[in-house]
Order: sequence, then structure tokens, then C-alpha cells
Amino acid sequence: MMEEKMPRIERRLRLYELVCGYAITGFEVIEEVFPDSNKRMIQRDLKDLKDAGLVCVKYSRKGNGYIKEKEIPEFSRQAKPRRMAHLKRLNRLGRLMSELDNEDIPLWEKKDREEDGEIQEYLTAKDSYNQMFPGLSEQTRQRDFEVLRNIGYDVSYDHQDHYFRLDNFHLGWMEAPDVIDQDYLDGTWQARILCRSAAGVRGEAADG
Repeated sequence: MMEEKMPRIERRLRLYELVCGYAITGFEVIEEVFPDSNKRMIQRDLKDLKDAGLVCVKYSRKGNGYIKEKEIPEFSRQAKPRRMAHLKRLNRLGRLMSELDNEDIPLWEKKDREEDGEIQEYLTAKDSYNQMFPGLSEQTRQRDFEVLRNIGYDVSYDHQDHYFRLDNFHLGWMEAPDVIDQDYLDGTWQARILCRSAAGVRGEAADG
């Protein structure tokens, strides 16, 4: 049975996470994560990440890989309607990967705190989403959270304990130095940021 291909939006979000976590992202590293990819496909994906206002990379011959620009690109508004809708969704999901917040705790713990006189409101992942993207439908939020789960981020509602669960998965960001010398290439650039709780660099929101 033929294995299903990864949906385009998920592939681009995983590529976004990949290039954020490496100072220099070599194509051989990308091939390990996306074995069915080719350079042309990756270049299209990287262009969409740029046009979505998330990240811009340039190819370094000396580094033999892609290096992130220090400045976050502006969201492109020169796309046809269908592609514009894709770019807005890509921007939204990319921002969720680094900005979505959650303070919610299980209902039993809330009740324990209330008995101790600690009464407060808790920001849920749903609240955070609605603050970031006001006016979007509940169905859109549910679909967005499903995509996040598909790429490995645990954001869901626990029906047993009645609370939103959200892993602390914020993107890391590793930059290459201004001067790439041989000592650097032989050493630390290959070390990836593994802690998703590191502060991520955030792109500007797209309207809508």
C-alpha cells in the first residue's frame, strides 16, 4: 500500500520548524525529514514561507545550506485569491507555533484552588487563539488545532478533566554568525535547538 503524501501545509510548517532550529539548514538534513522532496519543491516551500511573512532564507555556498535572514519578511499581498488564502493560513499556523498561549488547568485543580480562596480566570488555548485572530469561526480554530496536532504539537481539549492542554512547544531560533569560517563549519552550527520552549521570532500577522 502506497504511503500517503504529507499535506502541503504540514510540509511547509515542518520545514519552517526545521529552518528555525538550525543555523544553517543543509539540503541533506531536509532530505532526511522529507525523503520524497526535491530542491525545486523545497524552493517553492521556502518562497511560500517568505511570502507568508514567516522566514526568509538565502543559500550559502560556503555553508552548503540555507541561512535565515535576520529580518522577518513582510507578508506578500501580491498573490491571487487562492494562493492568498493559503499564505494567510500558513502565516496564522506559523504564528500559532510560536505565540499560542495557555494557562488552563484541570477542573479538579481549579476547585481545589477555589476552596483555598484562590479564584481567578485562566487563559485557555481557545482564548489565546481568539485574541490573536478575532472573528474566525470555531470550525477554523478546530481545523488549525488539528493541523498543529498532525505536526506533533499537543493542543487539545481534555473532556475528562475539562481543560485545554497545550505543550510548551514554542519555536527555537538559531542564527548563523555574520562570518562563516571553517572552524564554525566544523563545529557548533550543526547543534540544533531542541528545547521548544525557547523564545521564537514572530512574524507579523496577516489581515483576515
